[in-house]
Amino acid sequence: MATSPTYVIIPLSAELAEELPPDPATRTEVLSIGLQQWRVRQALEAYRRGEGTLAYAAQQAGVSIRQIIPLAYAYGLSPKVDPAWLAEELSLDQATQL
Repeated sequence: MATSPTYVIIPLSAELAEELPPDPATRTEVLSIGLQQWRVRQALEAYRRGEGTLAYAAQQAGVSIRQIIPLAYAYGLSPKVDPAWLAEELSLDQATQL
């Protein structure tokens, strides 16, 4: 059973509104991508403040530990990662060290 859409009104600058794609499905995709990036940024900022491990940040962001490691570097963080860990699945002990 399909759920009915929820509508949200967000005030935007004229410039930003002009950049949005005209198609509603594409606008939804843009919003979804933006929310994912926002969750990653929030999780990495919490990690920067010492509020949990990198594995916890990945969980909060809704991404895998493998995905968040390069994102952490992109945000200027230096996670404690052994490159060998990237070749295989991380164990629980390894993840708790990040």
